[in-house]
Amino acid sequence: MSRIESARRRADAVKRGLAILAAASLVVAGVLARATHPGHAATASGSSTAVTSSGSESSSSDDFSIAPSSSQPQVQTHVS
Repeated sequence: MSRIESARRRADAVKRGLAILAAASLVVAGVLARATHPGHAATASGSSTAVTSSGSESSSSDDFSIAPSSSQPQVQTHVS
């Protein structure tokens, strides 16, 4: 084996190693991005919220509604 052939083999091994490292880094970055995303579904479904009423409100269960508001949200489109 000549010096050129051994250098090519070493270069090929380094290229393969770098490709594997890049692919592993991409996978790790994707997992971290998914885990830290604020709108991640696992975080939202795992939490629970408590509904409390103050003394001035009616405690009748007939007044309780979980339906979303029918009004449109106010959106600002002006960016300065």
